[in-house]
Amino acid sequence: MSSAMAPIQIKADRAGFLLIPDPEASFEAVMAFLEERLEQSHDFFHNTEMVLDLRKSPMGSDEISALCTRLHQKSMVRIVEVRLGEEVSFAVAGAPERKRVAPEAGRRHEESAPVIVRNTCRSGVRVVSASDCVVLGDVNPGAEIIAGGDVIVYGTLRGVAHAGVGGDQSARIWALSFEPNQIRIAELVAVPPRGCKPGRGRFEIAEIRNGVIQVVSL
Repeated sequence: MSSAMAPIQIKADRAGFLLIPDPEASFEAVMAFLEERLEQSHDFFHNTEMVLDLRKSPMGSDEISALCTRLHQKSMVRIVEVRLGEEVSFAVAGAPERKRVAPEAGRRHEESAPVIVRNTCRSGVRVVSASDCVVLGDVNPGAEIIAGGDVIVYGTLRGVAHAGVGGDQSARIWALSFEPNQIRIAELVAVPPRGCKPGRGRFEIAEIRNGVIQVVSL
């Protein structure tokens, strides 16, 4: 199969390898092609770092997670960055160093490095993290943040935030201002009431208390 006809292109650049899916290709075709290439060139791709470019071919968070997991299992390939748009990209959790990014004490998610998004998340953007996710900007309506740990928004949360994916009921959602379409913590779902806001510079925190999601100010 020629590179022009491939479901996903693998290009070399200064940072390692760049993966560019064909917008017309199915996710199943992309995965099958990658597995074949890794099998054929196992030693060449083994233990390398790659960037997944989704600017022209978006994937869902479950597909990104499945692709990252399979590449690592197959050839120890690490997806170190996912590009979602011209102004939005994020580093993938799972780097060797472990660090905690959360404005609280007493609870830690140290299994993997947090995902840090250094832009406002616009409509259509979906960010997934195996640990905490920190957004240095707003989360606009139509954007979705999904994290195994906490979701921390240094701005206004207007989209959807899901913390504690996998069942962690101790996870929290932090934002300087809450106006979300929906929030989720573990298996619980809520839409916080709009209205009274905390004083300037204070966080609003969504957490599970007595079996329900409550929003409090810090």
